[in-house]
Amino acid sequence: MLVRLRLLGYVAIDGRARFGGTVTYDDETARLRVASFGARAIVMVALVIAVSAPFATSASARGQTLRPGDKYVALGSSFASGPAIPDPADTSTCLRSTHNYSHLVAAKLKLALTDATCGAATTDNVLTTPQGTNPPQIDAVTPDAKLITITIGGNDVNYTVSNLGCAASGAKGQNCVGNGVNPQDIAAALAALPGKMANMFGAIKDKAPKARVIVLPYPRVLPSSATPCPPSAPMQPTDMKFLVDFGDKLHTIIKQSAATAKVDYVETYTPTGHDACAAPARRWIEGQTPASAAFPFHPNGAGMSAQAKLILKRLQS
Repeated sequence: MLVRLRLLGYVAIDGRARFGGTVTYDDETARLRVASFGARAIVMVALVIAVSAPFATSASARGQTLRPGDKYVALGSSFASGPAIPDPADTSTCLRSTHNYSHLVAAKLKLALTDATCGAATTDNVLTTPQGTNPPQIDAVTPDAKLITITIGGNDVNYTVSNLGCAASGAKGQNCVGNGVNPQDIAAALAALPGKMANMFGAIKDKAPKARVIVLPYPRVLPSSATPCPPSAPMQPTDMKFLVDFGDKLHTIIKQSAATAKVDYVETYTPTGHDACAAPARRWIEGQTPASAAFPFHPNGAGMSAQAKLILKRLQS
């Protein structure tokens, strides 16, 4: 099934920044084609302020402090990279934004940021598997890192791909669960995720034992009421309920995995009223037809800013 989506915002295409374009999603290959002004790029999808005083660390690096110039490494998927949020941070196919949460935190604290986040990344892409010319993200982690943030796991279980596919089906009055979205496959992927997260956290801590590691889950994409809200979230009611439960399960696994690994955790899932069905001025997450510059079913600029503020608050604790 091919799905065409209108994309607002900047994307990196053929080494140049482009504004606007069209996205075609193929749920059989789980690939997106981004077209802008006739140029094209293929990207894989999971489909996804100055301070004077140093910030104290805790749990994963007790007794350490963050000071201007300290190394900060950002890891994760498109929910961390910020696709289509102006402005593009580089010309890679990872679709990193200069206004993703890591750039905002680094600017506030005057940290030396290495942004290794990449759209469509899985835990394997963090540890061992390159994404095109982009090496495994853990290559950016070095012993001198003082802060590491990460949002990951959704692509391991096809979370955003399911949201995209079900929205496309729902817009046609069709169900997606059992017809392109397989509950058994998702259940198996969720069951395997805690082990993958544990291996990843262990490797990160081995490479940067003095770093404070902060995990962010995926912000709430769909309302807990599971009520469809076309055109932003046009899923069929039973599919919407499945996707909300899916998001809840993913959130629980990420939160429990962080606790097991004894790394810091910033709660970005439980704040309510900012999902894809919220009024545009309140959204942290855009829906199928974004009202502001963002990729469908991903954080917008307000969502990235909110997450950055939550990280800064955590760093002060």
